[in-house]
Amino acid sequence: MPIHITWKKILTGAVAFTLVSGAALPVLSNQVSIVQAAEQGITPFTDVPAGLYAEKHIYRLSLQQIVKGYENKATGEFSFKYNNTISQQEAVIMAIRFAGLENNVNKNGIFIFPEGFDVKEDYKSYISLAFDKGLLDREQEYAIAAAEPDVEWGSKAASREWVTKLIINTIGAQKKATELMDTPSSFTDNDQIDSKYTGYVNAAVELGLVKGYTETTFSPKSAINRASFATILSRAQKDFPIEAAGQQYGIITNITENSITIYEHDAETTYTFDDTTGFYGSDSDFAVKRDQFKLYTDVALIHIDGVAKFVETLGETTYTDELIAPVGKVNSSEKVIYVWIDDNPVKIPYDDSTLIQDTSGKKLTISDLKENSNIKITRDTFRNSPKVITIELITAGEESTTTVTGTYLSYVDSSNMITIKTDKGLVSKYLAKTPTITVPYVKHATLSNLIENADKVTLKMNAKDEVVEVSVPSEDYKTIYLPTIVSSDDITGLITVLDASGTKAEALFITDSTRYLMDGVPVDLYSVSGDPADWDGLMLRYVEVNGKKQVVYYDMISEISGTVEEMDYFNEKIKLQLPDGVIAELNYEDASIESLTKSKLTYLDIKEGNLLSVDLSSEDGSITKFRLSETYSMAVSSISNLTKEVKFKHNDNTYSVLYDEAEFVDANGKPVSFSDLKTNKNVIVSFAGNRVVRVIVQ
Repeated sequence: MPIHITWKKILTGAVAFTLVSGAALPVLSNQVSIVQAAEQGITPFTDVPAGLYAEKHIYRLSLQQIVKGYENKATGEFSFKYNNTISQQEAVIMAIRFAGLENNVNKNGIFIFPEGFDVKEDYKSYISLAFDKGLLDREQEYAIAAAEPDVEWGSKAASREWVTKLIINTIGAQKKATELMDTPSSFTDNDQIDSKYTGYVNAAVELGLVKGYTETTFSPKSAINRASFATILSRAQKDFPIEAAGQQYGIITNITENSITIYEHDAETTYTFDDTTGFYGSDSDFAVKRDQFKLYTDVALIHIDGVAKFVETLGETTYTDELIAPVGKVNSSEKVIYVWIDDNPVKIPYDDSTLIQDTSGKKLTISDLKENSNIKITRDTFRNSPKVITIELITAGEESTTTVTGTYLSYVDSSNMITIKTDKGLVSKYLAKTPTITVPYVKHATLSNLIENADKVTLKMNAKDEVVEVSVPSEDYKTIYLPTIVSSDDITGLITVLDASGTKAEALFITDSTRYLMDGVPVDLYSVSGDPADWDGLMLRYVEVNGKKQVVYYDMISEISGTVEEMDYFNEKIKLQLPDGVIAELNYEDASIESLTKSKLTYLDIKEGNLLSVDLSSEDGSITKFRLSETYSMAVSSISNLTKEVKFKHNDNTYSVLYDEAEFVDANGKPVSFSDLKTNKNVIVSFAGNRVVRVIVQ
């Protein structure tokens, strides 16, 4: 029986974790001195360093009052002791809070346990409730304690197998554990897993809740640390959401530097930001910049007295649609526009909040919309009665007309002006309302990703001389895939690398212009836990300047494409020819297979010569998933200037991708800017598994 009624579903493979822990943080108020997550550490714990893999998760659980740290009575400061192992009694308290059962704890009760079942006095009420609610097996835990008379049950370090059972019981998946109790575990140390935990370990693995200690072992007796347990409880909320004071889920309808407005419960609510606000993405452990939050997408937040403390984007799905049609008639008294669709007049209501503008972003009035003029109508799709967000007058005279190229110098937000240095001197231009920013190999590029005094940029202006596009031209980069860094010099920036085959070395230089990315998304070095040189999956793009090979893109990747050179089915190894021609040998034990059109695939379906993409393990660089490549000819069916979502039609099926999430190129392989995309254009769309990865515009 599920313990918490708000959990909506269990998704296979959704929350894989290397078992982890956490205790409890102090109550946060608006006065707590915390700095924005994108700049430095944000938790109220003095010992949690900025960039720790669990920093985001510890902060979330502290706001939810699931974890509370250790107070220094002399200073009033709190510590988390994230590297300490978590005791069994501490883990139970966190599970009780996670399940929303703390209000059921009888803290004034008298609890008597058998002799030898030792629990700290103020933990007894929680342990008793855990027995009553089925989170713990009373008779089993009593028997374990009796068998270990020299070990206090409560203070004993929680093992991986023990915590696995606690988690399965907490989410109410005992039935699955019972079904799998006689199934041998796939881990090579299966014989070390106690038989009473086998079903729970199997259930947790099948549900995607746990991974091995390594790719092949589970290490069931190993203790779990507090940071790790906090991480699992936080990550699990992606698929098992819990209720907490101040926690809201909604759709973003407005976001500014100082606030966010979300649509929830058939109403819009605005929450302010302050220097304690942390911004995060659901697919990352690290802080993100506020400009990565897109209008009309899902968001979760935790607020205190109307101040958002924790804000997390929940994906890229945009709840809008667009319609382009000629104006038939405007009735301003009734706030209605009639447009022609398939030779029929269609009524489109608007209101005072509807933004009317031209393609450059200049505000217009309803009287500027003349009969037979083309307009683009953007509506939301999440309300019972869709609301018109914007009406855009499409005027050919406002299309891009001129360009200028130079070195990027600065952007001043207060004046909305960009300045570059050309051969003829400095050039400053005002930006249009929503200019497109394009940086090769960088996803979701913004002006903040441009490097001053280094990037060569091209500005594209409309007839009003406003910048509608800023692009960094693609250079003839050389790329090294999956290299190993064998040495580095922090003073000179020199790194020596071996290619994936281990036979060819290169001397490269890290400079102030080197961009650090994680799967194409810009990151600050402080947000990366550990040394980037130790990352198992790297892709380095470099150029040679005056005989010096300089790294331009230092990308820490979790996937890569290649051609199958050889499959060793017996030893579960694959030789993959990488895009630079180097042959890399990778392990693929227990890897899954994903295809857009095929199902029930086995490793025997992967053959020499196949083009595919593979997901890489962050632990050892082995393959965790094969994504089979498929390519189809399609037509662009719609383009959203608001969200940069591009949709394609093929055999009555519609596919979509955000412009920044795929590679858009012309027939010669040169990047195609977003502004150059047109509806009804024929394209060749390449998929890696279910995901669009490349679009060739014909």
